[in-house]
Amino acid sequence: MRAIRRFAGYAATVGICLLPVLGKAQTSADASAMERLRGQMTTALAAARQGDQAKLKEIGRSWIIPDHELWFKAMFEEGPGATMASAYGANLEPTEKMLPKLFEWLARQEGELVIEDAKTLPKRSDSWCGEKLTSLLKSDLALYRVSVGKADSSGLQSGRVAGYFALVNGDYRRLDCQSLGLAPPSPGPPPHPMSAILRVGGNVMAARNIKKVAPVYPREARAAGISGTVRLHAIIGKDGGIQALEFFSGPPALKEAALDAVRQWKYQVTFLKGNPIEVDTTIDVSFTINR
Repeated sequence: MRAIRRFAGYAATVGICLLPVLGKAQTSADASAMERLRGQMTTALAAARQGDQAKLKEIGRSWIIPDHELWFKAMFEEGPGATMASAYGANLEPTEKMLPKLFEWLARQEGELVIEDAKTLPKRSDSWCGEKLTSLLKSDLALYRVSVGKADSSGLQSGRVAGYFALVNGDYRRLDCQSLGLAPPSPGPPPHPMSAILRVGGNVMAARNIKKVAPVYPREARAAGISGTVRLHAIIGKDGGIQALEFFSGPPALKEAALDAVRQWKYQVTFLKGNPIEVDTTIDVSFTINR
């Protein structure tokens, strides 16, 4: 995996406000706080490069917002705050499972760790999530966007986004608009490298499969009469191959057979504006016992 060579950030001033019940929330970008966040991200990326799943899971759990319903309602406008709290709670388990895979993927990217104040992001399509979050705030809160990326010859920064982070109760907590039920403005934003990957429905990608290896039905599962559908979350690379794969749902006894088969699958390359792009999708693998 490629080394991450240097780090970038922005310095600003400190502002602290007290929230009843919830404790302290950092309210403006602060250089020392950003250094602390940078250290935590560096640790997560190092753990990903070393394959330290226990450490990645530990870090992922530390990013969960405690008392999230109270926090969202305290920090965001009443209606959106309640909606985001509900979506956040519903997505906690799949998000926690996804985070180690996310950082394994980020650790393979070329570039540097970049931390930016969400309130000062350039007005571009890739910044819509930060703009949405800051526009819904009713209390001042410092939000940072974390990515792994690099600048081109014109100075334009591009990369892969790890999420948005806020300091809550003394620890950094991760936010991302997908798990909060927030969507980009309609019509959708034009493509940009920082948008990372294109999300495509599983049914659409199924029609683009050009190499499908059938799973080997586990003998023990067949003998026990276990059947059903295993759903996997996949990142399909720019070459159409499976770049990252994780179990999402289905009979645990069929999990490994599904993973082993799908790792060998191949898809037509997906293009956006003439350029190949990675795809975030789901894959269903069915196991049926013929009697």
